[in-house]
Amino acid sequence: MERMCTVRQLAALAGFSRTTVSLALRNHPSIPEGTRSRIIDLAREHGYTPDPLVSKLMTQLRTSRRKRSAEKLAYLTWWPTEYGWRECTNDVILFEGARDRALQIGYEFEHIWAKAPRLSAARLSKILYTRAIRGLIIGPPDPVVRPLAHISLDWKYFSCAAIGLSIVKPDLHTAAHHHYHGTTLALRKMRYHGYQRIGFAARTGDISRNNNSWLAGYHVYNQMLPRERQVGPYMAEDQRNIWDRDALARWIDREKPDAVLSTRVEAYLAMKDLGIRVPEDIGFATLDLFETQVTWLKLESVIAGIDQKGRTLGAAAVDLVDTQLRSNEYGLPVDPRKVMLEGMWHEGTTLVHKKALAATVQPGTDAADSGAWAKG
Repeated sequence: MERMCTVRQLAALAGFSRTTVSLALRNHPSIPEGTRSRIIDLAREHGYTPDPLVSKLMTQLRTSRRKRSAEKLAYLTWWPTEYGWRECTNDVILFEGARDRALQIGYEFEHIWAKAPRLSAARLSKILYTRAIRGLIIGPPDPVVRPLAHISLDWKYFSCAAIGLSIVKPDLHTAAHHHYHGTTLALRKMRYHGYQRIGFAARTGDISRNNNSWLAGYHVYNQMLPRERQVGPYMAEDQRNIWDRDALARWIDREKPDAVLSTRVEAYLAMKDLGIRVPEDIGFATLDLFETQVTWLKLESVIAGIDQKGRTLGAAAVDLVDTQLRSNEYGLPVDPRKVMLEGMWHEGTTLVHKKALAATVQPGTDAADSGAWAKG
């Protein structure tokens, strides 16, 4: 549409300076809400639309000024202790991805413990505002203590983005792994390996944290199978990295899966403790693979599964905040953007091609007895 009115003309019509009109059109919080609404309504009435080339130039100028002044982004964590999140390798990777991206595009970066004692939402908001920190990355809460979280701040001063789907209130711009697609990708790869009865083992908190997307993906897959090949899922109670091995053994003995897809690598360790040989007895893959798992768990096997690419997720959250800061967008979004990123399949030694395995197993041997490991 042809531009019918300039900022200069709009300022004359509104009775404000060009600077005030320009800020109001960009919804800048320094302009009172009533003034912003009046100017925006006037712009619509007179057919004003911004020149995209001028807008691009001004964005570049503002970005250049921001880099020279080293604006800071804060990464807020909500765990019961200041550095409890560092015990979770996934959270460390998310933090590092966000930090590296922020530094790359010219921001300073700082971790702030949002659950510190006597630190109310109002006090935290005041501290951030006083220190001129406008951009916030909302890190995931403790998955055991708070699998789903409601958080409070004086949002009107900040440009924010959350990592993951565990922040349910308020509804923020979000960068998250596409858990449903990750499930379907893993199941497709396991089927390609020849597995026919794929079981699903998860912790209840892990499922709720992503709007049941993992479980939904498995249920859709399971319902498409003939009844004799359907496997009921195993849902473990939420205990940090601890699985009820007896309950797991009973589930495996009842459902008789030939492979297990789990939300946790710890399920693999529980299977090993039960005497299950992976992959000779049962194959295994995880939906939450992170790149340092072998050194963290001291695993000899390379686990197959979905790499959620945590560093990319952290970087995507920074990009969401950066876009808001460039456009002077502050406060809770009217239309929150959900950036859903695809994971990547990682081939490991915990799955085999079933035809190749069958050729190496002779009838009557221990490996041929698929129930020999079951307990209880």
